[in-house]
Amino acid sequence: MNITIFGASGAIGQLVTQLALENGDFVTAYIRNPKKISLKHPNLTLVQGELSNTSTIERAVAEADVVISTLGPASDMSRKLKGTPIADGHELIVRAMKKLDKKRLITLATPALQSDDDKKNISTILPGVLAKIFLPNGHAEMKKMEGIIKQSSLDWTVVRIINPNIKHKGQSYDYSFGDKPAKLGVSRENVAKFMYSVARNKQLIRKMPIIYNK
Repeated sequence: MNITIFGASGAIGQLVTQLALENGDFVTAYIRNPKKISLKHPNLTLVQGELSNTSTIERAVAEADVVISTLGPASDMSRKLKGTPIADGHELIVRAMKKLDKKRLITLATPALQSDDDKKNISTILPGVLAKIFLPNGHAEMKKMEGIIKQSSLDWTVVRIINPNIKHKGQSYDYSFGDKPAKLGVSRENVAKFMYSVARNKQLIRKMPIIYNK
C-alpha cells in the first residue's frame, strides 16, 4: 500500500510508520519538523509542512491508498478556548482527499466523539463528560472533528482511545461500542497495531470503535 501518515513524528505515528515499513508498504510521512523522526528507510518519504498548508497536504496525499492521522489535541486544561488546529487540519485533509478522489481515512479521537453505534456505558459516556469539564480545548477539537468526519463522503474509521499512556506488556487488544466492558486505557503499541490492521484489512468503515488493552 501507499500510506500517508499525518503526525508521523509522534509516539503513535512513529509506531504506525514502522509497522507499515516492516510490512513492505510505502509511507509518506507528513511532519512539521524532520528532526523529530529518526527512521530511515528506502520506502519512506518525508513531506514537511504545516496543517494549514493546503498545497503541501495535497502533495502528501496525492499517491495515497490510505491516509492515517495520529494527530490529537494537546492536554490543555486552560478554560480559555484557543482554536482548533487539529480539527482545522482534518478539514483540509478531507478536502484534499475529496479533490484527489481518495477515499480511505483512518484517524484518532476520543469518546468525546459520539458514534451512532454507541451503547450507554462508562467508556462511551464518562470520557466525554470529563473532557468537557477538564479539557475544554480538546473537547472543542473533538466535537468539531465529529462534524467534519461524519459529513464527509470518505470511507473513514475513527479509532477512539482513552488514556494511551498505559505501559505495553505484550497485552492484546479489543474494541467496543459500549456493548461490552472496555478498560479505560490502551497502550500506544496496541493503538498502532489496530490502526494498521484496520488500514490493511479495510475493516470498520464509517465506524468509531473504542480500543482498549485486554
